[in-house]
Amino acid sequence: MRFLPNIRFGTERYPEKVARRLRAMNIAAWICAAQAGFFAILRMLDPAPGMFGRGLTNAGIAAAFAALPLLHRFGPLAAPLVFIAFAYWAIFRSTYQIGTGGGYHMFYLTATALVALLIGTEHVVLAALAGAIAAGLIILLHLVAPYNTGLVSPELQFWGSFVTSAVVNTVLLFSVMFYAFRQVARAEATAEREQQRSEREHQRSEGLLVNILPPKVAERLKDRPETTIADAYPEASILFADMGGFTARASDTTPEELVRFLNYVYTRLDSLVERHGLEKIKTTGDAYMVVSGVPEPLSDHAAPLAALALDIRDALAVLTDPKGRAVPVRVGIASGPVVAGVVGSRKFFYDVWGDAVNTASRMESTGEHGKIQVAPATRELLGERFAFEERGVVEVRGKGPMRTWWLLGQRAEGPIRNAGAGAR
Repeated sequence: MRFLPNIRFGTERYPEKVARRLRAMNIAAWICAAQAGFFAILRMLDPAPGMFGRGLTNAGIAAAFAALPLLHRFGPLAAPLVFIAFAYWAIFRSTYQIGTGGGYHMFYLTATALVALLIGTEHVVLAALAGAIAAGLIILLHLVAPYNTGLVSPELQFWGSFVTSAVVNTVLLFSVMFYAFRQVARAEATAEREQQRSEREHQRSEGLLVNILPPKVAERLKDRPETTIADAYPEASILFADMGGFTARASDTTPEELVRFLNYVYTRLDSLVERHGLEKIKTTGDAYMVVSGVPEPLSDHAAPLAALALDIRDALAVLTDPKGRAVPVRVGIASGPVVAGVVGSRKFFYDVWGDAVNTASRMESTGEHGKIQVAPATRELLGERFAFEERGVVEVRGKGPMRTWWLLGQRAEGPIRNAGAGAR
């Protein structure tokens, strides 16, 4: 059972900023109604002539204050303006009847403090006008009303009127201001939580961006999101790795097993790529593409990629699928000029294009299981630092006959790394 009035009465259809003010007005109106009702009871119980009628008037004033929230249906200023006008009249009437010693005129100061809160700071001229009227009425009462009109005894004027006015003014100011500042605190806390959530989402977005794109490319995209990112690289090396026959064998593998298997393989490859300081471009099905010399140009771009290819071959030499069947891996490498850039607007990605990319793909697709096939340009760049076996001439789609080599191993002692290896 609800014994207290609902301070949200009549404010539900308004935006929260306006509803907060109207809820404060409800509190003020109902406190004023309670005070007027209290004096109505005192007047009705007073046996002095005419006091019962004055008590009925106070009861009507209490009912009018209590009903003010009904005016919210007519707009956000209707109830506050009527409340101010009615309160100013009731204060003047009571003070003029009892005398300034009753302290009723103190409510003008309270009303002035509440005006800006009740009608909103956007109506500053209206609030200032209400404050000026309150000051004028206080001065007028001191000019035309005596200290005590004789309607009540000095003792009743002090204890029944002045003390009550002081207490009610204090309660009214405290209640409304406490409510207002609590609402402000809640709004600030909500805004702070939203800001923190926004910052966390921003950080998460940046983290995802760096995971999707090379770090320096991601920075360029964040700094100038409307700029087209496209760069030409006169020298780079590209690697394609593919699990031979895997697509056909995946048809009898459950989706969960297939995804777990690919995740295992690509996680191992990602670790090797990071160890060599190179850049994975993308995975397409069971194909894996890596580039060296992009987006960071490298004078010796072929050697780190060749070292990575050997690590991939060795790491996946005994690879088996979820059914326990061997999954041989083919690797192809080519070198030459490429173009790299970011494409897409929402699901964007970083990619590399050029004849060298196509050649590297052909080196993988025309290769043999468990071997690394190298195009002529890459073979020339690697020189005598690696061991090769000439395969001979291979018919390459779109290129015609091409002389290729199998990469066997590394002649130089120690791992070959580019200058930025590990610094990702």
